[in-house]
Amino acid sequence: MLKSTRLKPVIKIAQNREDDAALALNEYRKVIDQQEARMIELRQYHTEYTQRLNDSGRNGLNIAQINDYRHFIARLAVAVKQQEEQLASCEAQLKEKHDAWMLTRVRHQALDKVVDRYQQQEHQASEKREQFESDERSQHMGRNKRPE
Repeated sequence: MLKSTRLKPVIKIAQNREDDAALALNEYRKVIDQQEARMIELRQYHTEYTQRLNDSGRNGLNIAQINDYRHFIARLAVAVKQQEEQLASCEAQLKEKHDAWMLTRVRHQALDKVVDRYQQQEHQASEKREQFESDERSQHMGRNKRPE
């Protein structure tokens, strides 16, 4: 059995690993998108309620209402901060998943190069063998045509 043929199962495993890593990476990008959307939403709420407080303050809110707004805005600020930390953590995990995918991709490409090299060697060996057999046939035919 040829070396290149024996490596086909190994190449298939490498391809599957690369595909799995790419799928995990793409799925995690969706998580990042969701986390970013959540952060944008929280920031918008914070801005909106801060603006409401400013606008309502001019229209005469009582102290209790102002304090309620301020507490709610403070909780929103905490939520924004926590979401920023969550997003940073997710981005670090995304980088790890990207690095893992790149590693599987590099390994797969290296195996492909090895198989290509084996196939070239096998092709050259086959051509040499065919040339040798052709030369042998020519010599054999040449011997049979000579008068003795």
